[in-house]
Amino acid sequence: MFASASLIKMVHLTLYLLIQSKAVRSLLLNFHVYDAFTIQHSSTRKCLDIKISANLSLSTCDSSRTQLWKWGSGHRLFHVDSSLCLALDVQSKTLKVVDCGSSVLLWWRCLDGVVYTVYEMGLMVGDGKVGVKRNTDDTWVRGGSQDDICHRAYQVIHTSQGNSDGAPCEFPFKYYNSWYHECLPDASVPGLFWCATSSDYDQELKWGYCLIPEKGCQFLFSGPEGEFCYQFVSGASVTWHEALDSCRSQGADLLSVTEYDDLKSTTFLEGLDQMPERMWIGLHQLDFSQGWQWSDGSPLSVVRWEAEIPSRYFPRADCGVLNSRRNYEPESCSKRLPYICKKSVNASSSATNDPGVYKETVCVDGWVPWNGWCYKLVKNNSENFSGAQQYCNSTEGGANLASFHSIDSTEMINTHFHADSRLLNVWIGLSSVGVNSTVFKWVDQQPVTFTYWDQNQPSQPNKDNKCVFYSGQSHWWRIGSCTQKLPFMCQKKGEVNESAAQVGCRHEDVSVPGPDWRCDLSNVFEQAFINSLIGKLISNKMQYFWIGLQDLKNRGQYQWMSQDGSPGVVSYTNWGFLEPERDGGCAVISTEAPLGKWEVKNCTLFQAGTICRTDLSPSSDPDPDLELNSTASCPDGWRSRIGVRYCYKVFHEERISRKRSWEEAWSFCRALGADLPSFTDIDEMTTLHSVVRESISDDRFFWVGLNRRNPADVSWQWSDGRPVSFDTLHHEFHEDDAYSRDCTAFKVGWFNFLTPFLASPFHCEAQLEWVCQIPRGKTPEHPEWYNPGGYHTTSVFVDGAEFWFINSLKLSFMEAELFCNRNDGNLASPKTSTALAKIHQELREVSFRRPRSGFSKLLKHEMCELKNLSFVCEKHNVTSVEKSPLEPQPGGFSCGNSSVSFRNKCYTLMSMPNVPFKLANERCQSVRGSLVTISDQVEQDFINTLLPKIDNMESIWIGLKIRNGGPEWVDQSPVSFFNFNPLLLGMHKTIRVNVRSCHRIMTMCAFLINNPSSGMMGTWDYASCSWYQDLGICQHYADKVEEPSVPQEPIQVNNHTFLLIVKQLTWFEALEECTNKSMDLASISDTLLQSTLTVHVNRARTPMWIGLFSEDDGIHYRWTDHSHTVFSRWSSEPTRSRCVYLDTDGFWKATQCEEERGGAICHKPHMETITKPEDVAVKCPHAIKGPNWIPWRKNCYSFQLNPKRWDAFNKGQLSETCRHHHADAEILTIRNQQENEFIASQLKPFTSLVQYVWLGLFRDEDNETKWFDKTYVQYSNWAGGRPDLNAPFLAGLTTDGSWSLIKSSNFHEFKQQSIVACKLDKASKEEYRQSVKDLQKLDNITYEVMTRSVTWSEALEECSQRGGHLASVHDQKHHEHLRRIVQTDGFPLWIGLSRQDGSGSAYEWSDGTNWDYKINSTDTLTDSNLNPHKAKCVFMNPAGELKKTSCDVVQEGIRCFSCFCDSDGASNWVQYEDHCYLFDMSFYNYSVYEMLEAKSICDKLDAHLLTINTKEENDFLARYITEDSLITSRVWLDLKFDLQGRPVSWQDGSTLSYTNMKSESPSTGKSLETPCAIMMAAYDGGWKTVSCDLTKSRVVCKTHSSSSHVVLGFFITALIILLLAAGFVLYKKKQPLFSSSVRYERTLDDMDTTSIITVAE
Repeated sequence: MFASASLIKMVHLTLYLLIQSKAVRSLLLNFHVYDAFTIQHSSTRKCLDIKISANLSLSTCDSSRTQLWKWGSGHRLFHVDSSLCLALDVQSKTLKVVDCGSSVLLWWRCLDGVVYTVYEMGLMVGDGKVGVKRNTDDTWVRGGSQDDICHRAYQVIHTSQGNSDGAPCEFPFKYYNSWYHECLPDASVPGLFWCATSSDYDQELKWGYCLIPEKGCQFLFSGPEGEFCYQFVSGASVTWHEALDSCRSQGADLLSVTEYDDLKSTTFLEGLDQMPERMWIGLHQLDFSQGWQWSDGSPLSVVRWEAEIPSRYFPRADCGVLNSRRNYEPESCSKRLPYICKKSVNASSSATNDPGVYKETVCVDGWVPWNGWCYKLVKNNSENFSGAQQYCNSTEGGANLASFHSIDSTEMINTHFHADSRLLNVWIGLSSVGVNSTVFKWVDQQPVTFTYWDQNQPSQPNKDNKCVFYSGQSHWWRIGSCTQKLPFMCQKKGEVNESAAQVGCRHEDVSVPGPDWRCDLSNVFEQAFINSLIGKLISNKMQYFWIGLQDLKNRGQYQWMSQDGSPGVVSYTNWGFLEPERDGGCAVISTEAPLGKWEVKNCTLFQAGTICRTDLSPSSDPDPDLELNSTASCPDGWRSRIGVRYCYKVFHEERISRKRSWEEAWSFCRALGADLPSFTDIDEMTTLHSVVRESISDDRFFWVGLNRRNPADVSWQWSDGRPVSFDTLHHEFHEDDAYSRDCTAFKVGWFNFLTPFLASPFHCEAQLEWVCQIPRGKTPEHPEWYNPGGYHTTSVFVDGAEFWFINSLKLSFMEAELFCNRNDGNLASPKTSTALAKIHQELREVSFRRPRSGFSKLLKHEMCELKNLSFVCEKHNVTSVEKSPLEPQPGGFSCGNSSVSFRNKCYTLMSMPNVPFKLANERCQSVRGSLVTISDQVEQDFINTLLPKIDNMESIWIGLKIRNGGPEWVDQSPVSFFNFNPLLLGMHKTIRVNVRSCHRIMTMCAFLINNPSSGMMGTWDYASCSWYQDLGICQHYADKVEEPSVPQEPIQVNNHTFLLIVKQLTWFEALEECTNKSMDLASISDTLLQSTLTVHVNRARTPMWIGLFSEDDGIHYRWTDHSHTVFSRWSSEPTRSRCVYLDTDGFWKATQCEEERGGAICHKPHMETITKPEDVAVKCPHAIKGPNWIPWRKNCYSFQLNPKRWDAFNKGQLSETCRHHHADAEILTIRNQQENEFIASQLKPFTSLVQYVWLGLFRDEDNETKWFDKTYVQYSNWAGGRPDLNAPFLAGLTTDGSWSLIKSSNFHEFKQQSIVACKLDKASKEEYRQSVKDLQKLDNITYEVMTRSVTWSEALEECSQRGGHLASVHDQKHHEHLRRIVQTDGFPLWIGLSRQDGSGSAYEWSDGTNWDYKINSTDTLTDSNLNPHKAKCVFMNPAGELKKTSCDVVQEGIRCFSCFCDSDGASNWVQYEDHCYLFDMSFYNYSVYEMLEAKSICDKLDAHLLTINTKEENDFLARYITEDSLITSRVWLDLKFDLQGRPVSWQDGSTLSYTNMKSESPSTGKSLETPCAIMMAAYDGGWKTVSCDLTKSRVVCKTHSSSSHVVLGFFITALIILLLAAGFVLYKKKQPLFSSSVRYERTLDDMDTTSIITVAE
């Protein structure tokens, strides 16, 4: 398999390279636009275009490649130029083109010209732009036409050879990461093109050669030999209809045999040798108007049945196969077989040239003239076949038994020989001749060009039965014994009057627009005549002609319009494919192939020619419905309404042995002399609806007669032949259907009283209930197998129970109960509100004595003794529904290419997001199945293997409904298996409901959780049935059980390769077998691997060894490849031995290693993992039925999902929560961010059911936060910052990793929404046994953490008031200690580092010390995320990293420190020589200021900013500011600058007698717009030029030392002291004690950018 796949890949790589060549690209570009179209807006007449950056726009239509679109599978719209698909982003409601494999919504449909998708969002144009809008009226057409863009939907191209069994191409398909919507040339086989048969060829390598039209017979067809060539598609496995479509799509048809020599030609015999035993040919009897026929319309005159044709009724076999003996066999059309196509070498020359001109004929009296011939029915003289021929020849003047050569001859018979209503069987001149009697010929030796066989005819002729007669009852031909005596019909040539013309007829060319004068067509014969007329005009421009059919009332009911405007009766219709398409239109007849089909067009806007008709005599074809007596009675058991001409009988599941396919239901009704229902008006629909509702309470689908099974006519038809004059079709009928839903079911329900039925397309083999229809006055047949009784005449059926009303007897309660029991029932006890409501309704309609206080009072004890009461009995259907998964089920059918088979079922992948349960199941029914029912773990595992293929669906409906009475499957299978997620057990779940379906909200329905990355995969959840989930998988029962099978090649699953070995082995022998193949015995690590292996082991029908074994006699187990046991599937059966195997039931079981099992599963990961025991970082335990422990770093984790996970907590035994799983296990602790992220990742798969993992922490008596293992919480990630833990609480970790605090009032809800995690902590816990209090002192420094959320300035003030500073760092030892404090506290804390100068100066410590210590770090100070002109302050995060942020940000705490050193104190105003200086920051609110703000502060104190006149003054100020530093050592100077930015004087006008200005480096010596000066006290008191606007610095005010100033200073000081807290005074007195005696010098200049600080995110 691998070798062939690799070869395919190499060949197609060559093709890919070939595609790049210019010639081939040119070819593909032309092929690419085949069946492409433009999308034109009806109002603006502009076309949808994509030119720039894949943006949608409207442009003038020019059919350029940027405007071309094609339909893709799944109703996708593919853009030719960009190879992208049109999509709607539902969240943003934006229209765009995306990759065609995207999970974005891609399907589009049409309704009356509107192009729409989900939520009725339609394409629209607004303000010249293309968008979407709900319920838009904007319409779109194919460019250059009047048709909507869905008029010609997705074109199917079939395949042969390759590896896809004839599956059709999937367009578009992905090939080497590009999307293609065309077949690609095969470099190795010139002339052939190939395509992928799955959407992603790169992944699945599925392909086949395209069967596309070719001129003549070149590459795909063999021959020609004679007039025909043949295509033998031996490798296909398709249904009859698919085979027919494949042939016709190539301009051919399925094989027909018109001459015996056709089966003996050399070309045919050589091709037949390549074919298997049986293959499809064009033989079928799908046309209800006749029996067996060829699909290409050829006469069926060569009859070679292998055996007698089976009964027409059960089972059905309506399609023909050719076997290797060249004989025919009937077969079910759904069987999958290869096929043979037949193609005319020159199709045009082979076409029949029928001039369509009637020849006026003259015959002698007693003979009927007809188009050159004379006919006579001899009905009073019966003869055998040879006697009849002799009589015609001798008695009637050389005549012969009649021969017929066209359909119009049957009109002659109907017109002239049924007038007396005698239904005679009449010999005609056809009989089989030759040795084998297989070829039929006319006795007059005319060629056989037309046959008209009765249903289930022709039978195989033999020497006795080989003569053909015309059946007067059916009007068809049958084969009978040549010896029986029958009336007969003679034929001879008449005299043609060439000069005669029909009176009143004239011929002229008519081509006028408008449906004013139009003809009506009454039957197939008139249609054939019209076809002969318009066939001559095919080459002309006019392609459509009005006929007189119109929907007068815009209700979908079409009627003929006469010239006087009165409506006429419709007795015949000939609609084209998907017609009638709309309501309120007029009909045209088309010259397009197939010729003569009717279509609906807009009566006023569409332009067409006209066909006129003049009647020479009154119509001789009365409406057959008019002949029915609407007053006649209905047969017993059949129901109707007044004025309706038909009666109906409902066959619902409560009264039938089984549901049936459409064909079976139709045959059932035919056996009764009835048919499936048909409608020509609303009254008939309403009547049937009311009849069904009399006995059925809930919404169901019933078969009706509407179908399109006839391959010769793909329009919708009624099975009883009535015209389709009433548009009963839901608009989805007008879509090309990939599921071949060619039959119709109508839905009845409470919502349908005003609109009686909702029609839905169904696969004809779906199993449904049905209704039969019979004309009033007709007596039904009674086949021996039919029991017309079996139920009570007053019965109603509700929710699977039969209730019947006894009004004739008046009994006591006990007597009534006994009566019901004796009739196999019970006294009624309705279980549902629906049943109760239906009983009340019936009670109101029948003549019961109505109870005063309602029906329920009948069951009250005090009523039991009352006499003279009627009563209601009840009986439940007790039909057995036991189904064995290894036995075929009645009514099963083949899986085909579109389904996946397993055991006795077929599974079909669907793609329908967001649908309610009922609609999902109905869609499954329409593809002949139901939602999946899951009978056991093996079937669950098989379903799991399908889920990755529909990974865009997270919640997938299954067929389980949960009612008050318990769970039930939709197909009535016994409920013997559950797979609900264990988190649901005991959970109070919020149920969302669809308010529009509120009457169903009490019923819950189950769905699958599709999460392939977790153990949640495949588990079940439930929701209201009215809510919206996804439809992903349907099922139906197969016609046979899957044969045992074992893959011979390795299996690829995700990152693993598995190989199954089937032979008897011990465990050690199995291990050796795998080792010899360089593999290990399999280890299983997740649900998908387990499910895949279960499926293969079950298919092999034998248990197989896996690599799990025990070294301690079954106490603990490990894998042979040393991987961790993170997944388990132990059987519930008692098992405890050393070696483990996977059994066929999908469970692990242990047994003795020396025992033999039927095989082994070998395994090898694609990437090497752990290979040696010593490489395992941690060994997690595993025991039978014990928890799965997941390894991470040095620890093991187990996540408890079962409903008992909170039992120990509820009992107050917290320490036992995890100990019963393992003696060393503790409730979850989290030590760092990495572990936090790991736990969050484990929670994410469960988020549809739970929201938290429980965190085992609490607050102890010392107000410290601890884990339940008694260690301190040193890492936290609280969502709302530092929490208040003073009240009882629980904590949970959410999917985003944040921690949430839950108050006691919400404990119950929290526990239901949480997983309990246990941990085996293998790491040392010593470092976690310390709290922040244990880290307060280091050397002579005391650290204190203030647990308050503050800004940096508030933190600075808080520390100052406590007599300390924000922490600073000057060596490695203290830095590590501070990191330890922050990590232990678990929250970010401010430190004293900041940069208050927005002009780019260096960072400073707030305590005045230099930033002289730098950790080796690659982090740099970059201002990319912060405003460069704002101050930056620094905090340390719990990881110990320094981060810078705005000083206004609030952090969770402060880190202060104090030192134990002595120093002198200082007053507020400090005098130096004859000046006073104010250094105290408390006056300025612990802040720094811009220049103007600083001046204002000093002005208010009657002082000014610093001026410095001597070096001694400069040194004094620098020393004092450094020793009394706070925030920064940079201080404003009151210096004045000239226009060139040079200092010239002080602002008070005094001379600049001293300066300490530092020179600027070349890189920073740029001029400033507003220069100001600062003194850098910590750097030798140097001066620096800075920007007045961007810089903030400390303020020191200066004034003269006069008494007034001193008094003012003391006055202000006293005032401030009175206003401030007493603690502040204490700070001023003791401040020198907190000044460090150790000073550090910075060794870097101001422009140094290396830092240990990063920007806080």
